[in-house]
Amino acid sequence: MATSDNSGHIAIIGTGFSGLCMAIALKKKGIHDFTLFERADDVGGTWRDNTYPGAACDVPSVLYSFSFAQNPHWTRVFPPWSELHTYLRSVAERFDIMRHIRFGTEVSEIRFDERTLRWDLQLSSGESLDVSVVVNGSGGLSRPFIPQLPGLETFEGTAFHSAQWQHDHDLAGRRVAVIGSGASAIQFVPEIAPRTAALYVFQRTPHWIMPRGDAPLPASTRAMFSRSPMRQRRQRWKTYWEFESLAWAFLGNRRLIERYRTFALKYLNEQVPDSELRAKVTPDYDPGCKRRLVSDEWYPTLQRDNVRLVTEAISEIRPRSVVTSDGAEHEVDTIVFATGFTATSFLAPMKVFGRGGVELLDAWRNGAATKLGIATSGFPNFYFLNGPNTGLGHNSLVFMIEAQARYIASAISRMRKIGVGAVDLDRKAQIRSYASTQQRMRRTVWASGGCTSWYQSADGRIDTLWPATTVEYWLRTRFFRMSDYGRLTTREG
Repeated sequence: MATSDNSGHIAIIGTGFSGLCMAIALKKKGIHDFTLFERADDVGGTWRDNTYPGAACDVPSVLYSFSFAQNPHWTRVFPPWSELHTYLRSVAERFDIMRHIRFGTEVSEIRFDERTLRWDLQLSSGESLDVSVVVNGSGGLSRPFIPQLPGLETFEGTAFHSAQWQHDHDLAGRRVAVIGSGASAIQFVPEIAPRTAALYVFQRTPHWIMPRGDAPLPASTRAMFSRSPMRQRRQRWKTYWEFESLAWAFLGNRRLIERYRTFALKYLNEQVPDSELRAKVTPDYDPGCKRRLVSDEWYPTLQRDNVRLVTEAISEIRPRSVVTSDGAEHEVDTIVFATGFTATSFLAPMKVFGRGGVELLDAWRNGAATKLGIATSGFPNFYFLNGPNTGLGHNSLVFMIEAQARYIASAISRMRKIGVGAVDLDRKAQIRSYASTQQRMRRTVWASGGCTSWYQSADGRIDTLWPATTVEYWLRTRFFRMSDYGRLTTREG
């Protein structure tokens, strides 16, 4: 097995928004000895992998981008995946990140050596690397989830997940089953419905949906943003505060929750005149409890002659059909899973072993305890981007990523300046931070809104979302506090 010594080196895993932002933050600190490990052959993360028809961001382009790399060339209010992918590639090139990336390289295991205070990275190729710091930016939406439905292995047609779209499989004239009705389904179902002979949408629970309001950005607007970046920046902040205002509803303000419900029901009633269908798509939980969705096309698509919304539970899959709990057999030749990702299975299938040989998932068996979702006790010099309890239900994750990258870059810079080999989050600081996070979570709509969602773990705990405003998160990550960390300089018994 080949082993490489990368003295003083920093490993960044992933080249989506998180990984690229981390690399740029390090460069701004004058730190250049880092490598990004990317299992694919291109940068982009989510926006490289999710190429399904209609794939796009649900946060306006002016906000879903780096504050230090505004893009005046967006063609729509909500950019499609291809523009986001192109944007990330251009950012990597502009900030000279490409030469730091090892493509086609998957990290399978990471293990801390208490003698050297360094991390051993095992690559799927069999190569072993020795590094001083690891930053995980692989993201929570990188591992598609496919439910283990009885009989699925017997299906004789074509089946795939929306994040692994089979573009060579022509849906024209097909009888298609879409399992799931969440964020990806409401984007691709309207795109494929006109081509199919029959389209069955299997819905477990309905979602609250608001108008999207997407539109092309006129050439005049793009030209104005190019001439005057400050105007685009003003638009960015205006959009930020509009989205940030939603936080107060989701954090437990009943008056604002009911206002949201009123607007959403008004939109639903206007869009769906048929009372039977309307009853099927009306949620029985508080708005915001599940992911906030926006679409101008979802309700009209469900009313097409060739589309049927199925709300009975799936009991089994047969070679050429999907059978529901009422005994109905729906003949299909294609199944598309719109069932999301394993967002609460942090890091899987990569294994991480910290001090004492403890595996991270074992350390988190009773909760993914961290400080600010960035560091966890017992895993020195190991940091997270988009880690536990940093997801959002209302605003742009890019804002959070920038705050995290700045904090981590400060931690690494400070550690090097004072000559410390490694720092480990103090367990008491972690306990205080995690307890506060979970206590505040209980007041939010995600915990008390009456739904079950992918935000929650199997036991109902929410280790995915941030239970406060993004302003507060920005303030709390503005400065790295060494007093929250213990310094490791020698091997401990």
